[in-house]
Amino acid sequence: MLAWLARPPGDELTGLAPTVVTWWEHGPPAVHEAARVVLHAVPADALAHLLAPRIEAGDLGLLDLLSGSPLLRTPALDRAARRLRAQGHEDMADRLVLVDGPLRAPGSAYEDEAVLDAVRTSPRAPAEQTSLSGLIRIARDGAPERIRRALTRIVELGASASGGGVDPELICLMEELLRHPRTGARLHAHRVSRTLFDHDTHARLTVFLLADPVPDVVRGAIRMLGRAAWEPALPDLVRLLGHPKPAVRTAARDALVDFGATAVPPLRRAAARARPDRRSLYTDVLAGIDARAETEAATTTEAGTDTKTGAGTDTRDRHRHPCRRGLTGRR
Repeated sequence: MLAWLARPPGDELTGLAPTVVTWWEHGPPAVHEAARVVLHAVPADALAHLLAPRIEAGDLGLLDLLSGSPLLRTPALDRAARRLRAQGHEDMADRLVLVDGPLRAPGSAYEDEAVLDAVRTSPRAPAEQTSLSGLIRIARDGAPERIRRALTRIVELGASASGGGVDPELICLMEELLRHPRTGARLHAHRVSRTLFDHDTHARLTVFLLADPVPDVVRGAIRMLGRAAWEPALPDLVRLLGHPKPAVRTAARDALVDFGATAVPPLRRAAARARPDRRSLYTDVLAGIDARAETEAATTTEAGTDTKTGAGTDTRDRHRHPCRRGLTGRR
């Protein structure tokens, strides 16, 4: 299949690149190498654009697919190169070949900085007084920066409640933004939902991030739902035990063990339906829940024994001391 994909022109491969990247990440060594060959046939700038959200979220290993090819310099790639150097991966950062665009002349960086300084020091225009429906429309159709400003304005207006209830249109907006193609927009919408909505609504919106394409975002959502002990998320957490990323599987396992006995029924149902070679994904977590329960029971028993022993010692001491005082008195 990969050998056949290597034949079409690179432009035709761009639409298939996300699937090939998955094969490159999770396939056996032969598939991994064949996928790399196919991805090198994709125009480098197009591949960098597709991988940008995951690279911005911290998946720097994907930069290996871009090394050695001339890439149009972008703020995202500049930030990624700086992060590589900060983490000590100088060799990997040096393999990124970033070139300025054809319209940038020497000295453009100095001019850019001067423009940015002028923007920073210029007086800000007064905040636009926009209705809730207008702000929702801006957040729904605007660029990422306009989305951020609209959501911030919604929080400032305290527009989450109307007569003690939650505006359904605002919840629909958050559900849409939690599927936004830009990771930053998704995460900002999630943070805003925590301010705007009650505990249950925020937890229900957090479940959307369990299907996020960025593994670190999924892992963070798992931890939030685990700390909140939000039981409606249990079926999704059980499904994540089969996630391709080990870090996500581990986070799901830890969250389910923390749920304890509440997580046992969905785990047993999943184990009963699973193929024999995948059943251990669920039975291992059930064993972890049993082990946690036994440990907690043993700790409780030891604490009770220590309390009883301490009380008995105090009683003996109370009986002994009067005897000593009595003997002292007879002397």
